[in-house]
Amino acid sequence: MASGSYSRSPDASASTVGDRVVLYHRTSRSALVLNPTGSWMWQQLASPRTADALATDLRGRFPSLSDDDARRDVEAFLADLAHHAMVSMTP
Repeated sequence: MASGSYSRSPDASASTVGDRVVLYHRTSRSALVLNPTGSWMWQQLASPRTADALATDLRGRFPSLSDDDARRDVEAFLADLAHHAMVSMTP
């Protein structure tokens, strides 16, 4: 995993609908609906987080999740958010 910290893009706004977060990127006008786990991870990004810290938190929330699965899930989540410009990474 990348060693930098991820943070929410200032161009992303979020609203909660039930147990899901809907992200809207003001510049590109794209929207992204997060599942409940993704919504929880988005909340964790209220302050800058490393992918490793997020994976550790995910394992704490889901103890049956293996380290490898937690890392893969976090990597996929962050890659999807980065693809939609919802997060940025600082070294």
